[in-house]
Amino acid sequence: MSTRASNILPLCAVLILSGCDFGGETIYAICEDKPQICNDIKTEGWCKNERALVIRNRAKEVEGSVSDRHLYQSLKDWKSFSQCIEIAANIKRRQIKDRTAVKPATFLKTLEEIEKIERQTSDSNLPQFLYYHWAETGDKSKIKRLISLDRRNKLRTTELQLMIASYYTKHDKKKAIKAQYKALKYLTEDDLETLDPSLFASLATHFYQTEKYELAYIWTQISALAGLSPNEYTSLKRKLSDLTIDTDKLNEIAEHTYESIYDLDFVAPPQSGSN
Repeated sequence: MSTRASNILPLCAVLILSGCDFGGETIYAICEDKPQICNDIKTEGWCKNERALVIRNRAKEVEGSVSDRHLYQSLKDWKSFSQCIEIAANIKRRQIKDRTAVKPATFLKTLEEIEKIERQTSDSNLPQFLYYHWAETGDKSKIKRLISLDRRNKLRTTELQLMIASYYTKHDKKKAIKAQYKALKYLTEDDLETLDPSLFASLATHFYQTEKYELAYIWTQISALAGLSPNEYTSLKRKLSDLTIDTDKLNEIAEHTYESIYDLDFVAPPQSGSN
């Protein structure tokens, strides 16, 4: 490493620790300017990243009205912060010397903020909120509106198609598979960063349950390529052997499909005609 590079790295570390942000106002500066959005969510050093996100969201909100899309992101950030601080509070409660009530108070505040956003968005038409409120309350009118949007081809993102797939998983396996395929078709580079490989395992399970064993095997192999430990592998191999199906060809299809996913050019594996 060059001397210049070795000097830059410690400097960057110092800046990060001090709360600097090359992309905008620092958390320290925000809290100096607007202490009311920071003082009620103290964490004693825990959950710094999660706290920073909700502070930035709050800073935007005090400046004026915000969109439902912002509120949805804010809701997700509050939930992440809440989960983090709950764990932190539980860990610290086991330590006798820690007698402060700071983290439990902050945890309660996160619940208040989550409930506040839920009330604000109960009538929102944002697809993400339609799904969220259905999942939280079981309100069938919400999921009906979401399905209606899907039928009109209005849910053209990976996130929204995975929501539709989640609903159909318990109601219609074929429609769940169709939504999962759409989710893979709509992938973007940003989506790839957070793509959960369990999607591949879910497809393998759906195809296994619908007795599409070749496709189940292909998606099981794709799951393995993504680093998962496949379920039903032994029984799948046995079934394919009984059907005298060549798994070498299926392995090739799995590799091509896997590559197409991460090249953002998803090509669905061919439907089998033998089972």
